[in-house]
Amino acid sequence: MLKHGLMFKTDKVTHHGYERFYDYFLLQFKQKKINFFEIGIDAGRSLKTWTSYFNNANIYGMDINKGYKHERGEVFQGDQSKKSDLKKIVEEVGTADFIIDDGSHKPEHQLMTFNYLFKEFLNFGGIYIIEDIETSYWKHSTLYNYRINSGYNMDNNIVKIFSNIVDIVNREFLIEEDIKLLTKKSKIDIDNLKYISFIMFGQNCVIIKKMSIEEYNKYGNRKYRYFENISK
Repeated sequence: MLKHGLMFKTDKVTHHGYERFYDYFLLQFKQKKINFFEIGIDAGRSLKTWTSYFNNANIYGMDINKGYKHERGEVFQGDQSKKSDLKKIVEEVGTADFIIDDGSHKPEHQLMTFNYLFKEFLNFGGIYIIEDIETSYWKHSTLYNYRINSGYNMDNNIVKIFSNIVDIVNREFLIEEDIKLLTKKSKIDIDNLKYISFIMFGQNCVIIKKMSIEEYNKYGNRKYRYFENISK
């Protein structure tokens, strides 16, 4: 990713250094015919990066200011805070194997977009990345004309929201009552919680993998072999 990112001067590598994390997940898709989708296109530097990096992927995007077609796909004009706009893209594209949210950076938008696209758009076995989670630590700020009021201990902190579901990822080792309690308290939809394979926290990003069907069937509802050690 670094070589391609530097070629087009995307701040994903020139500032954020996302290649430190993304290469672990991008490589498996490099030669495959997949649908790649990114929210927040702006000047198009990252779009050109992905078009250069992937050899056979369809490259789709969403931008609040503009929409256009390009040689390997299309950028749709839309607002990620409007579920109706997200729905139109799902209806048009079908499914995606790799999703990056580099849109408004507003924590509430990031959560709503994840809850919808992870369930309705991301293929089983796919990767979902939320970038620029730095705004979850901002207080009384504005960005792109959106008001942002979050902070380290605030309930809308997207890092905190995902940190709070680590136990649900390890639900095999919990009793049913605790699973129900954690699920009820989580801001992430229950239909998404059960399919999260793992969560990785990198500097300024959260990376979530969706279970494949085979993975879910084998591990999703497995009864713990040492259940007697955790039961009341």
